[in-house]
Amino acid sequence: MDDAMDDYDKTKHSAVLIAVDEDDDRTRATAHLSWRSAALVGMGTARMNAGDAHTMELRDELAVARALSNLASQLFATSMSEIDAGAIGRVPQ
Repeated sequence: MDDAMDDYDKTKHSAVLIAVDEDDDRTRATAHLSWRSAALVGMGTARMNAGDAHTMELRDELAVARALSNLASQLFATSMSEIDAGAIGRVPQ
C-alpha cells in the first residue's frame, strides 16, 4: 500500500477552469490553466441562428471545445519552444 501512495505523491495535478459567457447571438468560453510557471488562457467563441434547435447547449459545447483546442495549441507551442531552447545549448555528439 505504501508503494501506491508513493506513486500517488509523484503524480502531477492541475485543473482547467472553464468560464462560459453568453449573449443573444454569441457564446464566449475561456479555459484557464496554470502549469509549472505558465498561466495560459484559451479562448473560443460560437454563433448560431437564434431559431436553431438546441442552440444554447450547442453554442456552449462548441465555444468550450474551441477554447480547449486553443489552450492545447498554446501548451504545445510552449512545450516546443522550451524543447527548441534546450536544443540550442546542447553540443552535438
